[in-house]
Amino acid sequence: MLALIAVAAVPVSASATENRPCPDFVLGNGPTLHPEGIAYDGRRDRFLVGSVTHGTVSAVQPDGSTRTLVNDPRLITTMGLAVDRGKVLAVNGDIGIGDRSTPETIGKTSGLGIYDAHSGKQIRYVDLAALDPQRPHFGNDVAVAPDGTAYVTDSRSGAIYRVPPYGSPSILIRDDRLMPAGSGNGANGIVWHPGGFLLVAHSSGRSLWRIPLRDPANLAQVTVNEPIGALDGLLLTGTTMLDGIDNTSANRVLRLHSTDGWHTATVKSSLPWPDPAPTTMARSRCGTYVLTGRLDQLLSGTRTDEFRLRALRF
Repeated sequence: MLALIAVAAVPVSASATENRPCPDFVLGNGPTLHPEGIAYDGRRDRFLVGSVTHGTVSAVQPDGSTRTLVNDPRLITTMGLAVDRGKVLAVNGDIGIGDRSTPETIGKTSGLGIYDAHSGKQIRYVDLAALDPQRPHFGNDVAVAPDGTAYVTDSRSGAIYRVPPYGSPSILIRDDRLMPAGSGNGANGIVWHPGGFLLVAHSSGRSLWRIPLRDPANLAQVTVNEPIGALDGLLLTGTTMLDGIDNTSANRVLRLHSTDGWHTATVKSSLPWPDPAPTTMARSRCGTYVLTGRLDQLLSGTRTDEFRLRALRF
């Protein structure tokens, strides 16, 4: 959707935005970024992408290229992203393939960087792994509630962190059921639900979890009518529809539907995805776009400048 993205540092006028086209597919180009996370900056009508390799956050330009917005030395691998109240929130992790990876940080990093969406200047960095230094860590995804509270998944420690706009972070819940089931990631994609709970994908466990915010210890697995695979990124539509990316061999996007507050759910649609290894998605003025950062190539030892954004059309 790069044709509709603003490069200027000032907000785009409503009339200019409305006249921009909405492409179905965009071939992005960034210097071996391999983005895993994506967010939409509505004020500037642009996508932001992270980088598994460089630990940066970049704004996508109209021609498909990228411009670095955030380059914080503390960020090793930028995973989940969110834009909220003029701020960019970037989850930090390290699985050992980043340019800044070190023996001291691999498998021990979980953090949330908060930056000005206009300048990229750091506002705050929260070291979440420090809340439980004895466990392995991999910060993965973030969801932001209407009051500005951020909730961050840790795919290795079994924790969901709570980061308020002001004050100290805390562990909302740490449960062994959210840790990896064998190899792979545990708690992964996350969304905040207006019913007062979180929905969290458990990738290696091939499951979806419901975590009530007032009683997080009462978390429970959502009963789904058929296998959902290893869900990664999640995106909620209204209160009853949830899209999730299953980037196992199935390589598909699922649409789940619930009529009982996400105690149970049914698979409404399963859409094979044409791009390899999609990870997550973001909703823009033109609808939802799915990100493919070519992690298939990166994990096989080959770096590329290519990434892809494709409109989701169920």
